[in-house]
Amino acid sequence: MSATSARNTGAGAATPERPRGRAPACLVAAAAALLLPSRVGAAPQRAAVQLEYRRAPGAERCPGGALLREEMARQLGYDPVDPAADLQVSALVFRGPGREMHATMELHDAEGAVTWSRHLVAYNDDCRELVMNMALSLRVALDPSLRVQPEPAPVAAWTPEPEPPLEPAAAAPVRPAGPELRLGVAAAAVFGVLQDTTPGTALHVALRYPSFSIGLEGHVQWPAVMSVDRQSVSTWIAAANAVPCSQVRRLFACAFVSLGVATTSSAGVELIDTSSFWLATGPRAGIEMPFSDRIAVQVYGDIVLRLSELRIETPEAVLWVPPSVGGLVGLRVDFRLAGRREAPAPRAALARGTGAPH
Repeated sequence: MSATSARNTGAGAATPERPRGRAPACLVAAAAALLLPSRVGAAPQRAAVQLEYRRAPGAERCPGGALLREEMARQLGYDPVDPAADLQVSALVFRGPGREMHATMELHDAEGAVTWSRHLVAYNDDCRELVMNMALSLRVALDPSLRVQPEPAPVAAWTPEPEPPLEPAAAAPVRPAGPELRLGVAAAAVFGVLQDTTPGTALHVALRYPSFSIGLEGHVQWPAVMSVDRQSVSTWIAAANAVPCSQVRRLFACAFVSLGVATTSSAGVELIDTSSFWLATGPRAGIEMPFSDRIAVQVYGDIVLRLSELRIETPEAVLWVPPSVGGLVGLRVDFRLAGRREAPAPRAALARGTGAPH
């Protein structure tokens, strides 16, 4: 009798019957054991993009593309920049009005179509903060796991009565920013004020606001020498200047008032009134070229309108009377001693352009 027949006739009654369905369950468990390690150990999908980073004129002080790439790698956990990638990120940093710094970013697919864009603004002239926000936006654009998914609509057992609509909250006003304190050292060439063209030096202190400044200068015009009967006669000026200015980006226009003393001396010529009251005014215009967050260079020109009387004379004759209009060309190096502290704008409010939602 076969084994199959023995089971059917009760010959194997001492052996319990094998439960049905055990074999399929074992197969499922084995398949899961084989597939699970590969899924757990699988690396997450990484994005790869080409990066084009540009700084427009006026944004030369902003960090270069190396900082943006480094911050993207830090936030993503890997470096996404690959020159051979199909996707391309183009970023442009440029200066806006006042102390605003702007950045525009676009993500292009393999065909060159724009699939995502952002426009970011930093209101405190902080390019480094702007680059950090650029990296954060690009991280969200490149990592699909950070995209916000729409929440399912809740199933309500009853429908509440509609509440009256709330009025939109007014934007919080930006706190007024304090001025910058700046200290400058200037060198100038002065002409038409004394007997000859002479150099001048000045120490400049100013309170600098976004669109205007109020400055005070201590100015010294070095001695100008003229010859009278083979005798030297020299004249120099020491004055204090009040200089209010209006500023538009790098350009500035000022008006100054100069108050001081003009002193004349000679070893061999008898002079009358060796010290004279000095009063002058006039316009100033120039351009500022920043070199860093702390240092800037200004090139400017003055038209000097003399208001006080100035002459060099002896008891016998008037030796020299200056013209009523002169000029000055100067170069000043400014150092920022203390900067403004503006209210930081919320990061979520920085993105004000159109594009794919975060």
